[in-house]
Amino acid sequence: MTSVGGQAVAFGLTASAIWGAGDFSGGLATKRAAPALVVFIAHGLSLLVLLGIVAVRHEPPPAHIFLGLLAGASGSIGLMALYAALSLGSMGLAAATCSVVTATLPVLYSYLLEGHAGVVRLIGFAVAAVAIWLIAYTPGDKPHPRGLGLAVLAGVGCGTSLVLLHVAAVQSLPWALTLMRVASTVVSGAFGLALWMRGQGSPAKASFSWRSAFLPAALAGLLDTTGNLFYVLASFAGRLDVAAVLSSLYPAGTMLLAAWFLKERATRSQMAGMVLALAAVALISA
Repeated sequence: MTSVGGQAVAFGLTASAIWGAGDFSGGLATKRAAPALVVFIAHGLSLLVLLGIVAVRHEPPPAHIFLGLLAGASGSIGLMALYAALSLGSMGLAAATCSVVTATLPVLYSYLLEGHAGVVRLIGFAVAAVAIWLIAYTPGDKPHPRGLGLAVLAGVGCGTSLVLLHVAAVQSLPWALTLMRVASTVVSGAFGLALWMRGQGSPAKASFSWRSAFLPAALAGLLDTTGNLFYVLASFAGRLDVAAVLSSLYPAGTMLLAAWFLKERATRSQMAGMVLALAAVALISA
């Protein structure tokens, strides 16, 4: 087993920290507006920034634009499925299930593409999965059959998005990120519009609070896009599975920010998960 390199580890952990901050900011926004509106604002604004970047670079779009579009569509569907799962009550269980499945798919793809990761690193992946579960899971959650199914769907969507983003970025990283946002903005906008037209959303929440949700949603979008950038850089600097697993430790960042700003107390299982996360980083970095 060869070392993954300090750069790949640093990029992966940076992506994790940024994604954790993005989820925290997005969580604040969804307390003030409907999730579909938050996602649309977040992804729409980050899309404008990315369009400006590719315009300045004068870089033509890649030949296979569908890869970036599929990455955005699958990620957006995964995010919507996660929100639906969270709304059913078993929030910790849904988040933990989604996180573990999300990390698992790139590991499987990387094994087929890059070969065996090595015994020590595989142990690190397993420890990381347990750490993610302990950090995200809230004791006392009662499993909801539909919620678990949606959480698995969310993990498949998000994990597929990570794989496709890596593949698309080989052609052009700026365009991969941009096309990903094009698709996710369209999907989230269509989803929100469909809910509004069918009357299944919360009209009062969506109408009166979008201004208060705008800033945290905008910040969530910029952080999520920046996290995507560092995840891709990590996958280029080392192995895809290492980048995906290290980046998927983001619930730790969300938990720490909630404890710092919202004074939420970490449970014993979450603290144990934090310790295991550190052990996983050491094993994966070996």
